Amino acid sequence: MSKKDGRHETAAQIYERELRKSTYLITSNLTTYEAYTKIKTEKGIEIATKLRDVIENKRLVKIERVTSDIEEEALEIFWRYHDKTWGIIDITSFVIMDRNGCNSAFAFDRHFVEAAQQKGFHLLTVDAEIS
Repeated sequence: MSKKDGRHETAAQIYERELRKSTYLITSNLTTYEAYTKIKTEKGIEIATKLRDVIENKRLVKIERVTSDIEEEALEIFWRYHDKTWGIIDITSFVIMDRNGCNSAFAFDRHFVEAAQQKGFHLLTVDAEIS
C-alpha cells in the first residue's frame, strides 16, 4: 500500500501475478487488524480504506477468524519453541496455513522466512516460489 516501502514493487509484482493465476489468499482477522493499524498510522485513513477494500473482497481473500482452538495451538507453539522469536499473531497465521493446507506465504517478515525453513512452506517471490 506504500510506494515508498522498499519492497513495494516486489509485492506489487507478486500480487498481480497471483491475481492473474486466480490465487485465493487467506489471512486472519488478527493479521488484518494489524495491517489496518499499521497502514492507518503510517499512511492515513484513505490508504487504510483502500487496503480494507482489497482485503474484504471475498473473491480474492478469505479472512479466517482466530478461534480459541487456533489461539490455544498458537500459544502452545509459542511456548514450545524457546529458540524462536515468532510472535503469537505470526504463529496464528502458521496454524491457519496448516489447517487450510496452504503451502505458500506472501510475506517478507523474517519470522516467515525462518518458519518456512522450519515448517516446509514456500515464500512467494517475483520469479517463483522458494523453499
